[in-house]
Order: sequence, then C-alpha cells, then structure tokens
Amino acid sequence: MDRLTVSACLWRQVVRVLEEERPGAAAAQNLFAVFKDSVDDGVFCGLATIHDITQHPEWIFADLVEHREFLFITPNCGVRRALKIMDQHGVEALPVFDQRQFIGVVTRQSILEVLLQREHLLLIESRKLKKMLDVEHKQIVSWSEKLAGLHTASRSLLSVLAHTSVESDLLQTGIEALTRLLQARYGAIGIMDEAGGLKHFVYTGISPEQTKSMGQFPQGKGLLGVVIQENVCLRLEDMSKDPRSTGFPADHPPMKSLLAVPISHQGRVYGRLYLSDKEDGEAFCKNDEELAFSFAHSLSLVLDNAREMQEVKKARQSLDYMAHFDALTDLPNRTLLKDRAQQAISHAQRNGSMIGILFLDLDNFKVVNDTIGHTLGDVLLKRVAHRLAECLRDSDTAARLGGDEFIVMLPDLSDVQDAAKVAAKILESLTLPVDIDQHKVFVSVSIGISIYPNNSQNMDGLLADADGAMHHAKKLGKNNYQFFTPEMNSSAQKYMKLEKHLRRALEQNELALYYQPQVDIEMGLIIGVEALIRWFSPELGMVAPLDFIPLAEETGLIMPIGAWVLKTACAQARLWQKNGLPVRVAVNLSSRQFHQVQNHQQSRHPLLDDVLNALEETGLSPHLLELEITEGILMQHLDTTMEILNILKSRGVSLSVDDFGTGYSSLSYLKRFPIDRLKIDKSFVNDITTDPSDKAIIAAITVMAQQLKLEVIAEGVETLAQLEFLRELHCNYVQGYYFSKPLPADEVLLLLQRGRLP
Repeated sequence: MDRLTVSACLWRQVVRVLEEERPGAAAAQNLFAVFKDSVDDGVFCGLATIHDITQHPEWIFADLVEHREFLFITPNCGVRRALKIMDQHGVEALPVFDQRQFIGVVTRQSILEVLLQREHLLLIESRKLKKMLDVEHKQIVSWSEKLAGLHTASRSLLSVLAHTSVESDLLQTGIEALTRLLQARYGAIGIMDEAGGLKHFVYTGISPEQTKSMGQFPQGKGLLGVVIQENVCLRLEDMSKDPRSTGFPADHPPMKSLLAVPISHQGRVYGRLYLSDKEDGEAFCKNDEELAFSFAHSLSLVLDNAREMQEVKKARQSLDYMAHFDALTDLPNRTLLKDRAQQAISHAQRNGSMIGILFLDLDNFKVVNDTIGHTLGDVLLKRVAHRLAECLRDSDTAARLGGDEFIVMLPDLSDVQDAAKVAAKILESLTLPVDIDQHKVFVSVSIGISIYPNNSQNMDGLLADADGAMHHAKKLGKNNYQFFTPEMNSSAQKYMKLEKHLRRALEQNELALYYQPQVDIEMGLIIGVEALIRWFSPELGMVAPLDFIPLAEETGLIMPIGAWVLKTACAQARLWQKNGLPVRVAVNLSSRQFHQVQNHQQSRHPLLDDVLNALEETGLSPHLLELEITEGILMQHLDTTMEILNILKSRGVSLSVDDFGTGYSSLSYLKRFPIDRLKIDKSFVNDITTDPSDKAIIAAITVMAQQLKLEVIAEGVETLAQLEFLRELHCNYVQGYYFSKPLPADEVLLLLQRGRLP
C-alpha cells in the first residue's frame, strides 16, 4: 500500500471555538480548535482537550491554551513522524496546517483507527489472492509441460545467436516442435527479404504431394499480410467468416481455425509463423497465442542478431576504409601511404633499389575554388586524382594528403630519371582543361621530387624534402617539377616561417600603409595618392611586398589584408578631407578579392561588401576612392566583373587599370568597362629615353586614352629626362621617386599642406 500520511488520519470530532468563549457542556470525544476573531478565518491559538476543561472548568478557552507550546505538522507528514513528535512533547494531538491554513487535527487514536482499517483491508485482499492462487495452481501445473517444451524449442533457437545466418533445418526443427506443442495439424514459418518477398519458407503437416499440387507457398497476402504489415497476432476460430481469408494457394489443405504470429523485434518485422486446426478440434486459446508469440520472439532475436552481425561487419569494413582511404577521391590517405612506404623502404633496403616520392600541389587551386565554388572544387580534385592514377603503374601509390596536396610513391626505381619521366607524364596529363558544370577549368601542378636513399632514409624525411622541392617549383613559375636539394630545404623553411609570421601580422598591428603622390606635371599639384602596404615584423624586420604579397595571395590571407587596406586607406583619406585637404586615394585589388564566391547568406558580392562598408564606416566621399585593377582581373568572368564594376561606378567610385600594357592589352575591353584612367607600367617608363619602342607604346596609349576620354598616369618616373619625354608625349600625370617615394600619412599631410611640388 501507499505511504500513510496524517492527511488520511484527521480526527473528525474537532469543534472550532473563539478564545473568549467558555467550554460549557462538551462531548467526551471532542477536541477544541481555538481561534481569535473568527472560527473560519481567524488566527489559530491552540488546541484544548476535555482533560483541560475538567481541570479548569471556569476558564475561557484563551486561558486553557495560552501557555502551551505551539506545535503543528503538515498534511504530508508520515504517521510515524507524527507519533514521534507526540512522544517527544507529551501530547495526544497535533494541529495540521497546509500553507499556514489550519485544516484539522491528528490524534493518536485517529492514527490507530486508520491503521486498523488498513490492516483489515490487507487481510481481505490476502484472502482474495489466496483463492486466486488456488484456482490458477491447476492451470500452472497443466501448462508446465508445455512451457518446458517451449523452453527447449527456444533454447535451440537461441543457441545459434552467434551465427550470422539462419539455416532452413533450424526453422524446420522449430516449427515442428511448436506444432507438436500446440497440437496443431499444420504449421509454417515464412521469412521475408528486404523487398517484402518470401526468402525462407518451411512447413510441417503437409505431404510432398500436397506441396507439389499447391505450386507456390503463401506469399504474405490476405490474413498473413495483415500480420506482417500491422505487426499483430491473429487468432480465428473460423477463417471462412473473415473477409480477409485470402492469400493462401488454391490447393492449400483446407483450414478452419488459424493462429498467426509476427516474427518481429523492436518494430522490425522479419516474417510470420502460422498454425491451423488443432487435433482435438478446439479453437486456439489465448495461452496458445502467448506460447506461439514467445517462440516467435526467440526466433526474432536470432534474426535480429544475424542482421546486427551483418551491419557490424559492414561498419568494420567502412571504418577500415575510412582509416586508410580518402573519402573524396578514393585514393589512399596518409596512414595507408606510410604503411606502404615502410614496406617499400624495407624492400628497397634488401634489394638496393630506389624509391621516388613526388609531392604534388595544384597551382592556384584556392583561386579556382573561390571562383567556381567549393563543391565544384571537390569535383576538380576527383578528376585530378583520376588522371593521376592513370599515369602510374600498378605497383605505384597515389595518395591524397588533404586539400589540393597529393603524393605519388614510386617503388623499385633503377634510375632517378624514372621519377622525372613520371612527373613529366603527370604534367602532360593535366594540360587538357577539365570540364565541370559548363566550366572549362585549366589546372596545372607543381611537383617536388625526393629519392630514397639519396635524400633521406625515412618517409617523414622524404616527404619533407619533396615538399621543399615542390615549393621551389612554385617559385620557378609553377607547372614544373624539381628535384630536392639542400638549398631548397632552406628556402622551404624560410617560406613556412614567413607564412607563420604573416598570419599574425594583421592582428598584431605589424602592417602599415604608405602613400605615394600622383602629380600633375604641368601644375605641380598632387591629384591623388596610391596606398601601398608595408610590413614591419619585430622578428623578420622590414619584409618587402614582393616577398609577402604573393604568399598572401596563395594562402588566401589577401582577403582579410585587402579588407583592412580598404578601410585604413578610406579612414586616412577621410581625415585629410576633414582637414580641408581632399585627395583621391588609390587602392589595389587582388584577383582573390575580386573573384571570391558569393555564398547564399550574402546579399551581394564580398568585394562590394568590403568597399561599401569601408566607405560607410569612414564617411569618405566615394569620388575620393579609386580602385586599381589589373587587366588579368578584368578578363576573368567578364559578366560578373562587369556587374561589380558597374555597381562600384554607380556609387561614385573611380576605377583604373593598373600595369596597363603588360597583360591582355585588348583595346575592346576599354570600351566595355567603366574605366576612368590607365596606369602605364614602369617597365615602359624605365627605358623611354633609350628605347624607341617604349616611347612609341606610351605615345600610342596616350593618344588612345585621349580618344576614349581616359586619363593616363605613368608609373616609375625617377629622372628628369623621363619626365620631359612624358611631357612631350602629352602624358600629364605621373607617379614615381622623382617627386616622392611612398611616405607615411603624416609626411603626406605636409606635402598636401604645401599645396604644390617643385
């Protein structure tokens, strides 16, 4: 029974009285609850008993309870606890309060009465249960033999739990045992496959002749279909009265009664078993159904175990694959490569042969990824892996380290040049473009080669050497292969050190902007400045832009650096503007910035976000910002480029073509794009006084720009002779050391305040 609390033991004979009243005549069983002001909602003062009244018959109730200790308990207090409190304080009754509200009184006598009532109920219930046990004892005895038989059948099933398949003879033994146990004439088990077709079917009680005449076994339709589809048991006394009695073959032996049970476990149905027509003519009872269901449950455990064992086997195979192969390209990964390399090295030691390690890194893959998107970038990696595998022997290994890095291991080399031949074959295989989703992607690869035992004696050393040679190949123009030398290793280490410092240069404020004036040579006025980035590393010292800008491009760091340059240059130009010295500031854009992929969360291109956010946050007038773009950037993805430039132009931003004449030099694009000015590369200015060709080129550019109403700025002007030649060619705007080197912002301010350059 439930725990007994005082809420079930409240004394019924409690009289509510006011404290100023006198007892008068009172019943011997009564308790008096004394209140102040009101017996309904007044303040409870205490309990008065008949014993109290007998001792002081003339006192009012207030006097009877005045000096008594105030005790109370809550309704959920247990009776044992209540009795203990009564013993401790020598009282026979306790008031009961629920959230400061008096609800009644509990006494020793009231608790005793309730306990006696519960004891009486328990006695009645015990007698009732004894009678039920006497009635069921005979049934238990009669079913014990059947349960023993079921246990034997189930034990034979469970004995095969360690196996992954169920043989027909096991099912046959099981259905025969169950049929005998329940004294049925016919019995059958049907196991279904994943598609719902009949996979196993065993039966008993049907002769071979009857089986042959049936032609086919029950396929799980009609009544049997209900059992499978709804995962329920069916017990019918007369099948002919059920409209669902279909699905059995026409020549199946006649059946009247049916017991059909699903073979299922945790909602998964594996099949069904059915029995028909008991030998004594009786219908199947509830106990028959329970026995059959128990047997089917044991069988389902066998089948479920077989399924789990198969899934475990598949999972182990999958885990083994994941541990040794790259999920994207299906090539071996670093783990499997090292295992094979160790075997190859052991073999080479015994046979005195060589091993070639080729370290491959796709050229400009990050640019391609940013241009066509990461999904198509993954497709490109798969295609590259396929072409790579086609260049190798069966004994060679191509592996993917991650990203766009691949390793080729060439065991059993007899000549170092064999590794060079494979590298050349790989370079040749990648000359044809890769067609991906209507894109023609041109891809090349830089390859570094190390040789065992010439360069290193272990795999880690060979990989490091090949990595160094690969970086050297990139420095030599990419799309080539290079063998490892100690000098390359030193160069690779320097490259990695530079990359490590560059990654933290921005957050540690090591970058700065210098500004080089652009001058109108007729007026001597500063018409603009070009923002040029400088890196002052506490450890490396002054790092030249030619050393770290290509690294920033290759690693993708150019994006955050470029955004910082935009915002810093705009903020400085805005400061000059506030001081009454408005001057146009030119900022160079990189290819990586321009051709970033716009993701679904962005409402506009990332470059537009960077530019427009810089203008908005600094408050700079858009006409004071100029963006310098190379010809190569303009000619990539023409439609997207045109759209971005038109938006920038519509916002008032100026646009110029940097290093004009060194790229495509296609005059047609100048008419299509909203360009404001051209910047002649300093390579033409250097020899303008001695090379007639350079002079002719600058003259042609100047005339063409005048016809297209474009301004021209010549870069790299360092001598008076160069300046005079440019003046003769009507190139009125120049930039170079002749007037000023790049300066920090405070020195530029002094030039702007002077107003005119000599």
